[in-house]
Amino acid sequence: MDTRTLRIKTEILGYLSDTFLSKGYLWMLPKVLSPVTDPLWPDPAEQKTELLEVEVRTYGMRLRLMHSMILHKQTAVSRFGRIFVLSPNVRIEARKPDGWHTFEFTQFDFEARNLRMKDVMETLEEVIKGIVRRLCEDALVSCEEYGSILKGGFPVYNYADLGEEEVNRLTQEKERPFFVVNIPREFYDYYDEETGEWHNYDLYVPGYGEVASGGEREWEYEKIKRKILKGGLKVENFAPYLRMVKNGEIMPSAGAGLGVERLVTFFSGLRDISEAQVFPRIPYMKVEL
Repeated sequence: MDTRTLRIKTEILGYLSDTFLSKGYLWMLPKVLSPVTDPLWPDPAEQKTELLEVEVRTYGMRLRLMHSMILHKQTAVSRFGRIFVLSPNVRIEARKPDGWHTFEFTQFDFEARNLRMKDVMETLEEVIKGIVRRLCEDALVSCEEYGSILKGGFPVYNYADLGEEEVNRLTQEKERPFFVVNIPREFYDYYDEETGEWHNYDLYVPGYGEVASGGEREWEYEKIKRKILKGGLKVENFAPYLRMVKNGEIMPSAGAGLGVERLVTFFSGLRDISEAQVFPRIPYMKVEL
């Protein structure tokens, strides 16, 4: 990573934190080890991810490294209403280096009670455009190159009409960011049993790929448990979370996670995501320090 790239990352993080604080969100600190984490599966766009556990011998327990704080976000907004967090994540996936994946990264996660997918998608579009304006004002990016992002709303495509190959094609052909909605995904994303649609969304940037993912959340115990079992997951792996759901401690919410390194890669025009990290953590590359 060079100095310009680190300055871009600094400006992005400053803009995101300022914006969400101004919207009344509370800043929550991250969780790194927990008995429960996002399984990231089943999801047609993901490979099954290995759950990494750490044995804390002094306290006689085994805890998982965080894949994503989404389940923790759900519990937090039920108490605090609106939160955001810079969440470190570790995801060991069976993939080769592709310039877009890193196994240790940070997400800017936000969640709010009683939001709908339309609200979050509007917020995501607002912050991407806001980042463009901030970076242009600071002369860190070319306004001519990124200015088209500011022209009009981001297109929305239905995953049911596309599939993964078509989404990848659009990523290479489109000149502006776009949303993909209705993606069959993990048990915590809301599924409308009447319409057969998932109330979720991914945001893609041209030439690179997905930079944000989110959705409305399930909050009903029997529905969540049924989806866990249908996905072939172990109910006991989510016991603390399910206990809170059953006790009515989880409320309807919606949110998203923005990949910080991916945003930096896109806005810096980098060839590889490893250039967006001071200490890269890329699958199968030699790791130092």
